[in-house]
Amino acid sequence: MTDTTDLTEARLERWWLNRPPIRTLDEARAYVEDLHLCLLFGGAQARYPSLREVSRDDSVEREPSGWGADIEAMWTWKDELPVRGEAWLGRYLSGKQTLLSPALLADLYDWPGDDDDFAAVPDLSPASRKLASHLLDEGPTSTRVLRSVLGFAPKTVDKAIAELGRCLLITNFGVESGPGWDSCVLELSTRVFPLASLGPRADRDAAAAARFAGTMLVARPIDLRRAFAWPADRAAAAAGSLT
Repeated sequence: MTDTTDLTEARLERWWLNRPPIRTLDEARAYVEDLHLCLLFGGAQARYPSLREVSRDDSVEREPSGWGADIEAMWTWKDELPVRGEAWLGRYLSGKQTLLSPALLADLYDWPGDDDDFAAVPDLSPASRKLASHLLDEGPTSTRVLRSVLGFAPKTVDKAIAELGRCLLITNFGVESGPGWDSCVLELSTRVFPLASLGPRADRDAAAAARFAGTMLVARPIDLRRAFAWPADRAAAAAGSLT
């Protein structure tokens, strides 16, 4: 499918945007399970599906900030789904907050599936290694605590969280109440999702490409490279498996 108008219209249907807004946690779970990947917020130019857009209800009353009951519900779902093991959440697609289905996460996960997988990841920053080591030793930890105990500047910790998320090594895991805003809790992905002994890499790449194509309705090598940060040869092989 190459015609831009046709693709846009087909995606409106595939991404549930021609249906009533989703309103429940179970509907949010079903959405992620069906589409396998979505951003939390899609933005003006929707490159990927988003939980915000599929739950947007323009009939609700809003505060001057734009906050309304639909956003409140979505904000709760994105915290609850990872705790229930029903969606991975972290900075992934385009560096933005992304929800992945457990099935797609298993296809994309590049490491053996051990809790200390981070130790074998090449070129991981010292801050990322220290953060992951803390989670290994201490278990789920809020970002508020991590910024306090790791000994790095807050921006360095934020970069480490993004780096570990892009590697799929950590997931958001609910929130912790405290002074001011609630603080996101992080956990090692292997402790939340079954990621060990998942089969040959080429087969999993082919499965990931098929899931991506089923959601995006196109899966060119360049699309897979952008989404999954795969090298050119890996993306080409996975895209080729679809023909």
